[in-house]
Amino acid sequence: MPRAKKGTIGLDSRNGILRLRLPRPWFNGKLKWLNLGFPDTPENRLIAQAKIGLMTADYIYEKFDFTLEKYRLDTAPQKEQISMFDIYSQYVDFKKHLVKSSSVHNFTTTLNKLKEMPDNVIKNPSNIRSWLVEHNTQEQARRVLQRLTTAYDWAIEQGISEEPNPFKKFKKIKKVSDPSPDPFTANERDLILQTFEEKDPYFANFVKFLFFTGCRPSEACGLRWENVDLVNGKIIFCEAIVMGKHQEGTKTESSRSFPINNQLRDILESQPHVGENVFLSEKKCNIDLHNFTARKWKPLIKSLPIRYRGCYHCRHTFITLCLDASVPIKQLSKWVGNSPEIILKHYAGLSNIQVPEL
Repeated sequence: MPRAKKGTIGLDSRNGILRLRLPRPWFNGKLKWLNLGFPDTPENRLIAQAKIGLMTADYIYEKFDFTLEKYRLDTAPQKEQISMFDIYSQYVDFKKHLVKSSSVHNFTTTLNKLKEMPDNVIKNPSNIRSWLVEHNTQEQARRVLQRLTTAYDWAIEQGISEEPNPFKKFKKIKKVSDPSPDPFTANERDLILQTFEEKDPYFANFVKFLFFTGCRPSEACGLRWENVDLVNGKIIFCEAIVMGKHQEGTKTESSRSFPINNQLRDILESQPHVGENVFLSEKKCNIDLHNFTARKWKPLIKSLPIRYRGCYHCRHTFITLCLDASVPIKQLSKWVGNSPEIILKHYAGLSNIQVPEL
Protein backbone atom coordinates (compact mmCIF):
# COMPACT_ATOMS: atom_id res chain seq x y z
CA MET A 1 0.00 0.00 0.00
CA PRO A 2 1.66 3.29 -1.08
CA ARG A 3 2.01 5.93 1.61
CA ALA A 4 0.24 9.26 1.35
CA LYS A 5 2.23 11.88 -0.51
CA LYS A 6 3.58 14.70 1.68
CA GLY A 7 4.92 17.77 -0.11
CA THR A 8 6.38 18.05 -3.56
CA ILE A 9 9.92 18.33 -4.88
CA GLY A 10 10.79 21.76 -6.21
CA LEU A 11 13.14 22.54 -9.09
CA ASP A 12 15.19 25.71 -9.31
CA SER A 13 18.69 26.86 -10.14
CA ARG A 14 21.47 28.63 -8.28
CA ASN A 15 24.26 30.32 -10.17
CA GLY A 16 22.93 28.68 -13.33
CA ILE A 17 23.11 25.11 -11.94
CA LEU A 18 19.97 23.02 -11.42
CA ARG A 19 19.09 21.75 -7.97
CA LEU A 20 16.13 20.06 -6.28
CA ARG A 21 14.43 21.33 -3.14
CA LEU A 22 13.19 18.36 -1.14
CA PRO A 23 10.05 18.55 1.06
CA ARG A 24 10.73 19.30 4.70
CA PRO A 25 8.25 16.62 5.96
CA TRP A 26 10.46 13.96 4.35
CA PHE A 27 13.39 14.99 6.56
CA ASN A 28 11.73 15.76 9.91
CA GLY A 29 11.22 19.42 9.07
CA LYS A 30 14.77 20.07 7.84
CA LEU A 31 15.42 21.72 4.48
CA LYS A 32 17.38 19.50 2.08
CA TRP A 33 18.78 20.23 -1.38
CA LEU A 34 20.11 17.94 -4.10
CA ASN A 35 22.46 19.68 -6.51
CA LEU A 36 22.18 18.04 -9.92
CA GLY A 37 25.26 19.77 -11.29
CA PHE A 38 23.70 20.40 -14.70
CA PRO A 39 23.44 23.84 -16.32
CA ASP A 40 19.95 25.30 -16.36
CA THR A 41 18.81 24.49 -19.92
CA PRO A 42 15.42 23.27 -21.26
CA GLU A 43 16.91 19.85 -22.04
CA ASN A 44 18.40 19.46 -18.57
CA ARG A 45 15.12 20.53 -16.97
CA LEU A 46 13.44 17.56 -18.67
CA ILE A 47 16.09 15.29 -17.14
CA ALA A 48 15.47 16.90 -13.74
CA GLN A 49 11.71 16.38 -14.04
CA ALA A 50 12.31 12.69 -14.74
CA LYS A 51 14.49 12.54 -11.65
CA ILE A 52 11.69 14.19 -9.61
CA GLY A 53 9.25 11.55 -10.89
CA LEU A 54 11.57 8.73 -9.82
CA MET A 55 12.16 10.20 -6.36
CA THR A 56 8.46 10.86 -5.80
CA ALA A 57 7.55 7.31 -6.79
CA ASP A 58 10.24 5.88 -4.51
CA TYR A 59 8.89 7.90 -1.61
CA ILE A 60 5.29 6.83 -2.20
CA TYR A 61 6.26 3.16 -2.42
CA GLU A 62 8.64 3.40 0.56
CA LYS A 63 11.76 2.84 -1.51
CA PHE A 64 13.21 6.31 -1.06
CA ASP A 65 16.98 6.51 -0.48
CA PHE A 66 17.35 9.15 2.23
CA THR A 67 21.11 9.28 1.64
CA LEU A 68 20.22 10.64 -1.83
CA GLU A 69 23.10 8.68 -3.40
CA LYS A 70 20.68 6.84 -5.69
CA TYR A 71 19.50 10.09 -7.24
CA ARG A 72 22.80 11.78 -7.93
CA LEU A 73 23.58 11.99 -11.63
CA ASP A 74 26.79 10.12 -12.43
CA THR A 75 27.25 12.21 -15.55
CA ALA A 76 27.03 15.48 -13.64
CA PRO A 77 30.23 17.54 -13.76
CA GLN A 78 32.13 17.73 -10.48
CA LYS A 79 31.13 20.91 -8.73
CA GLU A 80 34.03 23.03 -7.57
CA GLN A 81 34.14 23.39 -3.80
CA ILE A 82 33.02 26.88 -2.82
CA SER A 83 35.49 28.84 -0.71
CA MET A 84 34.83 29.99 2.84
CA PHE A 85 35.23 33.57 1.66
CA ASP A 86 32.47 33.14 -0.94
CA ILE A 87 30.21 31.43 1.59
CA TYR A 88 30.66 34.19 4.13
CA SER A 89 30.23 36.93 1.51
CA GLN A 90 26.86 35.47 0.52
CA TYR A 91 25.91 35.10 4.17
CA VAL A 92 26.70 38.78 4.84
CA ASP A 93 24.61 39.83 1.82
CA PHE A 94 21.73 37.77 3.25
CA LYS A 95 22.04 39.07 6.83
CA LYS A 96 22.69 42.77 6.22
CA HIS A 97 19.02 43.48 5.50
CA LEU A 98 17.87 41.63 8.62
CA VAL A 99 20.07 43.01 11.41
CA LYS A 100 21.10 46.34 12.91
CA SER A 101 23.96 48.28 11.38
CA SER A 102 26.13 47.52 14.43
CA SER A 103 25.79 43.80 13.68
CA VAL A 104 26.56 44.41 10.00
CA HIS A 105 29.79 46.05 11.16
CA ASN A 106 30.71 42.86 13.05
CA PHE A 107 29.99 40.74 9.96
CA THR A 108 32.12 43.07 7.81
CA THR A 109 34.98 42.86 10.30
CA THR A 110 34.96 39.08 9.98
CA LEU A 111 34.88 39.35 6.18
CA ASN A 112 37.93 41.62 6.31
CA LYS A 113 39.78 39.04 8.40
CA LEU A 114 39.09 36.43 5.72
CA LYS A 115 40.50 38.82 3.12
CA GLU A 116 43.73 39.08 5.13
CA MET A 117 44.32 35.32 5.10
CA PRO A 118 46.82 33.79 2.64
CA ASP A 119 45.42 31.39 0.01
CA ASN A 120 46.79 28.32 1.76
CA VAL A 121 44.92 29.38 4.91
CA ILE A 122 41.52 30.31 3.48
CA LYS A 123 41.27 26.96 1.66
CA ASN A 124 41.67 24.88 4.81
CA PRO A 125 39.32 25.31 7.81
CA SER A 126 41.91 23.99 10.28
CA ASN A 127 44.38 26.56 8.95
CA ILE A 128 41.71 29.25 9.33
CA ARG A 129 41.32 28.39 13.00
CA SER A 130 45.08 28.34 13.62
CA TRP A 131 45.57 31.65 11.81
CA LEU A 132 42.80 33.33 13.81
CA VAL A 133 44.22 32.13 17.13
CA GLU A 134 47.72 33.27 16.16
CA HIS A 135 46.78 36.72 14.83
CA ASN A 136 43.97 37.76 17.20
CA THR A 137 43.05 37.84 20.85
CA GLN A 138 41.36 34.75 22.22
CA GLU A 139 37.97 36.46 22.32
CA GLN A 140 38.29 37.86 18.79
CA ALA A 141 39.19 34.43 17.43
CA ARG A 142 36.28 32.84 19.28
CA ARG A 143 33.76 35.31 17.88
CA VAL A 144 35.00 35.01 14.29
CA LEU A 145 34.90 31.20 14.43
CA GLN A 146 31.40 31.38 15.88
CA ARG A 147 30.26 33.52 12.93
CA LEU A 148 31.96 31.24 10.40
CA THR A 149 30.27 28.19 11.93
CA THR A 150 26.86 29.85 11.71
CA ALA A 151 27.52 30.97 8.13
CA TYR A 152 28.48 27.45 7.06
CA ASP A 153 25.31 26.01 8.62
CA TRP A 154 23.35 28.58 6.61
CA ALA A 155 25.20 27.61 3.41
CA ILE A 156 24.28 23.95 3.92
CA GLU A 157 20.64 24.83 4.52
CA GLN A 158 20.57 26.98 1.37
CA GLY A 159 22.15 24.26 -0.75
CA ILE A 160 25.26 26.35 -1.38
CA SER A 161 27.48 23.65 0.12
CA GLU A 162 26.89 19.91 0.49
CA GLU A 163 29.92 19.30 2.69
CA PRO A 164 29.51 18.82 6.48
CA ASN A 165 30.35 21.88 8.54
CA PRO A 166 34.13 21.59 9.08
CA PHE A 167 34.18 24.10 11.92
CA LYS A 168 32.03 21.92 14.17
CA LYS A 169 34.78 19.32 14.58
CA PHE A 170 37.11 21.80 16.26
CA LYS A 171 37.32 22.25 20.00
CA LYS A 172 35.53 25.46 20.95
CA ILE A 173 37.66 28.37 22.09
CA LYS A 174 36.81 29.29 25.66
CA LYS A 175 34.96 32.56 26.08
CA VAL A 176 36.92 35.26 27.88
CA SER A 177 35.01 36.91 30.70
CA ASP A 178 34.15 40.56 30.19
CA PRO A 179 36.46 42.87 32.16
CA SER A 180 34.95 44.57 35.17
CA PRO A 181 33.77 48.15 34.63
CA ASP A 182 36.42 50.71 35.51
CA PRO A 183 34.59 53.93 36.47
CA PHE A 184 36.07 57.33 37.12
CA THR A 185 35.81 58.63 40.66
CA ALA A 186 33.58 61.63 41.33
CA ASN A 187 36.70 63.81 41.69
CA GLU A 188 38.10 62.54 38.38
CA ARG A 189 34.77 63.20 36.68
CA ASP A 190 34.66 66.75 38.01
CA LEU A 191 38.22 67.41 36.84
CA ILE A 192 37.38 66.13 33.35
CA LEU A 193 34.29 68.34 33.14
CA GLN A 194 36.20 71.38 34.39
CA THR A 195 38.93 70.80 31.80
CA PHE A 196 36.43 70.47 28.95
CA GLU A 197 34.80 73.72 30.07
CA GLU A 198 38.18 75.47 29.95
CA LYS A 199 39.86 73.86 26.93
CA ASP A 200 37.07 72.53 24.70
CA PRO A 201 33.78 74.17 25.73
CA TYR A 202 32.00 73.15 22.53
CA PHE A 203 31.87 69.52 23.72
CA ALA A 204 31.46 70.27 27.43
CA ASN A 205 27.69 69.75 27.40
CA PHE A 206 28.06 66.50 25.46
CA VAL A 207 30.48 65.11 28.04
CA LYS A 208 28.34 66.35 30.94
CA PHE A 209 25.36 64.59 29.38
CA LEU A 210 27.29 61.32 29.21
CA PHE A 211 28.32 61.56 32.86
CA PHE A 212 24.91 62.65 34.20
CA THR A 213 22.66 60.24 32.27
CA GLY A 214 24.85 57.15 31.99
CA CYS A 215 23.57 56.69 28.44
CA ARG A 216 25.66 54.94 25.84
CA PRO A 217 27.69 57.43 23.77
CA SER A 218 25.93 56.26 20.60
CA GLU A 219 22.58 57.10 22.23
CA ALA A 220 23.73 60.64 23.07
CA CYS A 221 24.90 61.07 19.47
CA GLY A 222 21.51 59.91 18.19
CA LEU A 223 19.34 61.95 20.59
CA ARG A 224 16.91 64.26 18.75
CA TRP A 225 15.27 67.36 20.19
CA GLU A 226 11.85 65.83 19.51
CA ASN A 227 12.66 63.21 22.17
CA VAL A 228 13.53 65.80 24.82
CA ASP A 229 10.45 66.90 26.78
CA LEU A 230 11.47 69.78 29.03
CA VAL A 231 7.83 70.49 29.97
CA ASN A 232 7.20 67.03 31.42
CA GLY A 233 10.81 66.54 32.43
CA LYS A 234 11.85 63.42 30.52
CA ILE A 235 14.15 62.21 27.77
CA ILE A 236 13.25 59.29 25.51
CA PHE A 237 16.22 57.23 24.36
CA CYS A 238 14.95 55.39 21.29
CA GLU A 239 17.74 55.48 18.72
CA ALA A 240 21.48 55.64 18.34
CA ILE A 241 24.07 56.54 15.74
CA VAL A 242 26.18 53.55 14.75
CA MET A 243 28.74 53.72 11.95
CA GLY A 244 27.48 57.20 11.09
CA LYS A 245 23.84 56.16 10.62
CA HIS A 246 20.72 56.53 12.77
CA GLN A 247 19.63 53.17 14.17
CA GLU A 248 16.15 52.66 15.59
CA GLY A 249 16.05 51.36 19.16
CA THR A 250 18.83 51.08 21.73
CA LYS A 251 21.21 48.20 22.30
CA THR A 252 18.88 46.26 24.60
CA GLU A 253 15.38 47.66 24.01
CA SER A 254 13.22 49.74 21.70
CA SER A 255 13.14 52.78 24.00
CA ARG A 256 13.42 53.95 27.60
CA SER A 257 12.56 57.08 29.54
CA PHE A 258 15.02 59.09 31.61
CA PRO A 259 13.98 61.85 34.07
CA ILE A 260 15.33 65.37 33.65
CA ASN A 261 16.64 66.79 36.92
CA ASN A 262 17.86 70.36 37.43
CA GLN A 263 21.40 69.37 36.49
CA LEU A 264 20.27 67.98 33.14
CA ARG A 265 17.83 70.82 32.55
CA ASP A 266 20.68 73.34 32.78
CA ILE A 267 22.68 71.33 30.23
CA LEU A 268 19.80 71.00 27.77
CA GLU A 269 18.58 74.59 28.07
CA SER A 270 22.10 75.89 27.41
CA GLN A 271 22.59 73.65 24.36
CA PRO A 272 22.03 75.51 21.04
CA HIS A 273 19.23 74.29 18.74
CA VAL A 274 21.03 74.06 15.40
CA GLY A 275 19.58 70.86 13.96
CA GLU A 276 17.44 67.80 14.65
CA ASN A 277 20.06 66.31 16.95
CA VAL A 278 20.81 67.70 20.38
CA PHE A 279 24.56 67.16 20.02
CA LEU A 280 26.42 67.76 16.76
CA SER A 281 30.02 68.00 15.65
CA GLU A 282 31.67 71.37 15.21
CA LYS A 283 30.81 71.08 11.50
CA LYS A 284 27.14 70.60 12.46
CA CYS A 285 27.15 66.92 11.41
CA ASN A 286 26.51 63.78 13.41
CA ILE A 287 29.22 63.21 15.99
CA ASP A 288 31.63 60.50 14.87
CA LEU A 289 32.62 58.78 18.13
CA HIS A 290 35.87 57.48 16.68
CA ASN A 291 36.94 60.99 15.69
CA PHE A 292 35.67 62.49 18.94
CA THR A 293 37.66 59.96 20.95
CA ALA A 294 40.84 60.38 18.91
CA ARG A 295 40.81 64.17 18.57
CA LYS A 296 39.02 65.43 21.66
CA TRP A 297 38.57 62.92 24.46
CA LYS A 298 41.89 61.07 24.40
CA PRO A 299 44.23 64.10 24.22
CA LEU A 300 42.34 65.84 27.01
CA ILE A 301 42.29 62.84 29.37
CA LYS A 302 45.96 62.14 28.64
CA SER A 303 46.80 65.69 29.73
CA LEU A 304 45.34 65.06 33.19
CA PRO A 305 46.77 63.12 36.14
CA ILE A 306 44.15 60.43 35.49
CA ARG A 307 44.58 56.90 34.17
CA TYR A 308 43.18 56.84 30.64
CA ARG A 309 39.75 55.31 30.04
CA GLY A 310 37.41 55.73 27.06
CA CYS A 311 34.27 57.85 27.05
CA TYR A 312 32.08 54.74 27.52
CA HIS A 313 33.38 54.78 31.09
CA CYS A 314 31.18 57.83 31.72
CA ARG A 315 28.35 55.29 31.76
CA HIS A 316 30.19 53.06 34.22
CA THR A 317 30.79 56.12 36.40
CA PHE A 318 27.13 57.12 36.47
CA ILE A 319 25.95 53.63 37.39
CA THR A 320 28.58 53.20 40.11
CA LEU A 321 27.89 56.60 41.68
CA CYS A 322 24.14 55.89 41.64
CA LEU A 323 24.76 52.66 43.52
CA ASP A 324 26.91 54.57 46.01
CA ALA A 325 23.98 56.97 46.44
CA SER A 326 21.67 54.00 47.21
CA VAL A 327 19.53 54.34 44.09
CA PRO A 328 17.44 51.12 43.93
CA ILE A 329 18.87 48.69 41.38
CA LYS A 330 15.46 48.15 39.77
CA GLN A 331 15.09 51.89 39.18
CA LEU A 332 18.67 52.25 37.96
CA SER A 333 18.21 49.41 35.48
CA LYS A 334 15.25 51.26 33.92
CA TRP A 335 17.29 54.46 33.61
CA VAL A 336 20.30 52.91 31.88
CA GLY A 337 18.72 50.04 29.96
CA ASN A 338 20.56 47.20 31.69
CA SER A 339 18.93 44.32 33.51
CA PRO A 340 19.16 44.20 37.33
CA GLU A 341 21.22 41.01 36.93
CA ILE A 342 23.85 42.79 34.84
CA ILE A 343 24.09 45.66 37.31
CA LEU A 344 24.46 43.26 40.24
CA LYS A 345 27.09 41.19 38.47
CA HIS A 346 29.24 43.89 36.91
CA TYR A 347 28.71 47.00 39.00
CA ALA A 348 27.74 46.01 42.50
CA GLY A 349 30.49 43.40 42.81
CA LEU A 350 27.92 40.79 43.79
CA SER A 351 28.60 38.18 41.11
CA ASN A 352 27.53 35.30 43.38
CA ILE A 353 24.11 36.76 44.12
CA GLN A 354 21.22 35.87 41.82
CA VAL A 355 18.08 37.94 41.40
CA PRO A 356 15.28 35.86 42.97
CA GLU A 357 12.30 34.62 40.97
CA LEU A 358 9.30 36.01 42.83
